[in-house]
Amino acid sequence: MIHILNIIFGLIPTLILGASIAAGVDDDRSHRRMFLFVYGLWSITLAMWNWMRSAPAAWITLWIAAGVIALGICLTTRARQPAA
Repeated sequence: MIHILNIIFGLIPTLILGASIAAGVDDDRSHRRMFLFVYGLWSITLAMWNWMRSAPAAWITLWIAAGVIALGICLTTRARQPAA
């Protein structure tokens, strides 16, 4: 059951991104950066949720890695953006 919940919870931000694009929000650089930021925080939250539920260590490691990578990409793209 924990595996199904992890897959469902992992897809929630992606479904929200798809819904916002379908609703007509411009898919620009800031929109994708905000998605990466939210996905990074969501992934770390899922890692903590898995840890509290004593889920397999693979899920915890996967979500922490996904969160750190997403936040890292978000920070590096922000650093490269020219000042407005």
